[in-house]
Amino acid sequence: MHDPNAMPGQPLDLDDAARESAMLRWALTGASQDGDAASAIYGTILAASILIASAGSSAVVFLSVIGSGIVFWLAHAHVALVRRVVRSGEHIDRRKVRDTLVEEWPLVQSSLSPAAPLILAMLGIISEGLATEIGIGICFVGLVAWGLVVSRAARLSRRQATLTVGINVALGLILVIFKSLLH
Repeated sequence: MHDPNAMPGQPLDLDDAARESAMLRWALTGASQDGDAASAIYGTILAASILIASAGSSAVVFLSVIGSGIVFWLAHAHVALVRRVVRSGEHIDRRKVRDTLVEEWPLVQSSLSPAAPLILAMLGIISEGLATEIGIGICFVGLVAWGLVVSRAARLSRRQATLTVGINVALGLILVIFKSLLH
């Protein structure tokens, strides 16, 4: 667990922050000490965007959410590696590629939970519309949860934590507004 005597602003690892709350453990889909919370937040927003914009059968939407998460994961890893070469002339070896892929993996993980209801729709258990709504709801809960985890891990003040969670919520609300305008 974290050191209660640590200085404010001294980061905790995300595992410690998430372990402290059963709700956070349930809501989060990835990012451990080896992963990047920013990638998980980005992946959650990406999944919600695809759920909102996609049309077609639940299988097509499911593949769009998961497939886009994988493509963006690879793109983020590629850009991170290229950035290291350009900024510092760093030599990239297999270990650095693997470490970067692991670090960015939460981008894919964060698309799994929102896509899961689409499997229920494919099986005819729930409607495609309900599956999409549940997936968007999961994204919204994930954005709130990630805001809490990041705030806790960074030891932000209540005001800073409220702002961090508020920004995540605002991003989710913007997506909901897009959905209502598009559909």
